[in-house]
Amino acid sequence: MSAEISIRAFVDAADDYLARHPGPGVADVRAGLAASRAQRFEPHAAMANAIVDTHLEPALASLRAGEPQLAARIETIAPHLQWITYDAYLRDQIGDGFAEGHAFASVIGGGAPLPAADYDFGLFLIAPHVLYRDRAHKAPELYAPLTGPHGWRFGPGRPLEIMPAHQPVWNEPYRPHLTKVGPTPLLCLFCWTRDVNETAVVLPADDWPALETLRIAS
Repeated sequence: MSAEISIRAFVDAADDYLARHPGPGVADVRAGLAASRAQRFEPHAAMANAIVDTHLEPALASLRAGEPQLAARIETIAPHLQWITYDAYLRDQIGDGFAEGHAFASVIGGGAPLPAADYDFGLFLIAPHVLYRDRAHKAPELYAPLTGPHGWRFGPGRPLEIMPAHQPVWNEPYRPHLTKVGPTPLLCLFCWTRDVNETAVVLPADDWPALETLRIAS
């Protein structure tokens, strides 16, 4: 299939997935997906990424067991996307593990092939056991984890909550949140539904060293 057909088929599959996993923020995300169907496709040069080369297939292997169609759509579009390892965080704040262990690709908005105003939807991949430290941002945000289990918390010093795959996480503006990846790479749908040009800030916490070495059971 062409890049455009593949990407639009992925958007349809992602919309179907979210329709079956309702929760706070999902309707806002799906409204943006619906609007993307009228957008002109603007092809971009693909951008490979070592994290994707190493960790996407194990994540898809986990996803195929329950969501084979969505897994197939992701596998098809992955070579057409611009995968980015985000470098706007200061490394001494965000940590080496996350700085070197993640990649994301926008599919709608964010310079993606399907343009959108103040909306950013795509795929996010983090290597096993990585700690994505406490942070917050103005943008309302949905994570829809396609693999699991992983750990989440919603404020520095608060307990880590171990959550399974397919349990969406909605962050209201400025809600603190942290992610600790389990033994399977974290592959998720992500969306910032507005204020996408406002950057995130890291929120210091004194328990990061312990969380960096923590291992979540499968």
